Amino acid sequence: MQRRAALCSTLVGAALATLTPAFAQTASTPAAKMDIAGVRIGMTEAEARAALMAFDASMRIIRTTSRYNYAAGEGRPEDLSTPEFLDRLEVQPARGGFELFIVYFATPPSEPRVIAIERPNLAHMQNPPTQQQFRASLLAKYGQPSFAEPHQLVWEEVGKPRCTFTRRGNRPYVGHELSRNRIVPTFQNERRYQSLGLTLASDPAACGQVLTYSYDIWSGPVRAAKASLIDLGAVWSSEIRSSQWVNGLKAEAKRKADAQAQAPKL
Repeated sequence: MQRRAALCSTLVGAALATLTPAFAQTASTPAAKMDIAGVRIGMTEAEARAALMAFDASMRIIRTTSRYNYAAGEGRPEDLSTPEFLDRLEVQPARGGFELFIVYFATPPSEPRVIAIERPNLAHMQNPPTQQQFRASLLAKYGQPSFAEPHQLVWEEVGKPRCTFTRRGNRPYVGHELSRNRIVPTFQNERRYQSLGLTLASDPAACGQVLTYSYDIWSGPVRAAKASLIDLGAVWSSEIRSSQWVNGLKAEAKRKADAQAQAPKL
């Protein structure tokens, strides 16, 4: 299936006293508290646009569509494609440039609703916050995380199983392998990732939302950070349904092509 077109300072302050680099066995963050710039999982395109404009009306929102290409069968050219569909909203500053947000939507045949939000550039060019201010703001907005390190905080949706974690310390894993475009390959290559020390959920569709804020600097003010909110179960389910949908289109195209085939004159 091919898609075309266009995802060390110490903890200080009384507010952070309970944050430790250990994980709660049960997540305590309700889905209603998890958002980035007001955009929540499950929103329609119109709702996501409205939330972004409420956050900063000066931003540019670029609508990006995509499609799946496929062939009618072995030996036939790959010249068929699905209709275009909404893939993501890319949000830039008024004058363009780097991406402030990327909002991803479920692919067909699922209804196009938000399944992931990335904030790759949470930049503070002037008067950057201290680490204490940065973390205190996160705690005030999202509540207590299920995991905290000096450079990363993770919130997990209450009532959902931990989707993937490292065996060492039962830490949730939120690396590249669980980005929006890598979830299905990660779980389909479970044995490979287990060899890297990751334990994966037996049923990815049951996984919930994971919100992550991280920054690389170990001391001083927070001049740049990034964040992501991804519904792991929704992404997995959407991609699997898309694959089944395209496979069905391929099978139908092959059936029609085979029906039109003509025997050679010998």
